[in-house]
Amino acid sequence: MPSNPPDPAPAPSRSAPPGAPVEIDGVPVGRTVAPASPQEAADLLAEAAGHGLAVAPVGGGTALALGNPPEQVDIALATARLGGIIDYEPTDLVLSVGAGAPLGDVQAVLAEHGQGLPIDPPGGLEATIGGLVATALAGPSRLGHGTLRDLLIGIAAAHPSGTVTKAGGMVVKNVTGFDLPRLYHGSLGTLGLIVSANFKVLPLPRADATLLAPAPSLEAALAAAARLRASRLQPVALEAAWFDGGWLTAVRLTGGRDDTLRPLLDEARSLLAADAEALAGPEAAAWWRAYLARQEPRAAEREVLVRCAVRPRQTGALASGLLAALPPRAAAPRRGAAAPARGGGGARAPGAA
Repeated sequence: MPSNPPDPAPAPSRSAPPGAPVEIDGVPVGRTVAPASPQEAADLLAEAAGHGLAVAPVGGGTALALGNPPEQVDIALATARLGGIIDYEPTDLVLSVGAGAPLGDVQAVLAEHGQGLPIDPPGGLEATIGGLVATALAGPSRLGHGTLRDLLIGIAAAHPSGTVTKAGGMVVKNVTGFDLPRLYHGSLGTLGLIVSANFKVLPLPRADATLLAPAPSLEAALAAAARLRASRLQPVALEAAWFDGGWLTAVRLTGGRDDTLRPLLDEARSLLAADAEALAGPEAAAWWRAYLARQEPRAAEREVLVRCAVRPRQTGALASGLLAALPPRAAAPRRGAAAPARGGGGARAPGAA
């Protein structure tokens, strides 16, 4: 008698969230599912592995254009139902949160207690916690506060074996065993699907101000940034950027009180040697949001985004090289940035027609 054909892969019963992606980098998504618990996510991964299906984790969808296009996407695993605050101890400055929680929601909860995660990644408040850990994306505040890797104290991940593993905990000074949580930072899903993460949080600064100094060229913007970097000032962020049709140097300073921050701003103005515009409060926050929005690794038609990391002293050569590599019809980037103090830069310019 002829053998029966193998059963087709069963369709997972988890419902897809609204706005689920229909393609990733032009590759169609077979179906989207959203497990409601870490174990359910592990079961789904085991089920997919048993049928040889390709699974792509999806959080806020702000970094789906990162890296090479996938060969196939049989299942998009959305983490939307793995969000929420799991545990939060304001007095201990520790937080446990689901991987699908948007950064904006987490920051809003922390702000009620005068605390926050001092990060400002491309993707902004829409990016999810799990996605930020997996992609290791960081913004200008990396100069003063580091990345999520420096704040990560615990993690849980689901694996194709059908298991959920945990590492670290809810204690800042945890010296037992290997530091596995940090291993997941930048792993891009290769070590498992991040389902939750624990962090130490920091108090919000009471005084926060930004200076924007126009520059006639990239070289002038980088020179101004170099003077600031060599000074006694300790800016939270220091960027040279192409913004609204011209180069500028942006510096962000924070402090405990406005009166202690004021002399630091005066010193920064003199080092910038330009007519710097001062921003504070919501106005400064809005400028940095607009600046970061131009660096999001989202797919854009007929555009190419290049992001590179180098040693800080090589930032000028990197930025000049990127500009020189732009096609003649893109003499100036649509969006460009260099981080001379933390190393790296990027540009978004027209791609092939």
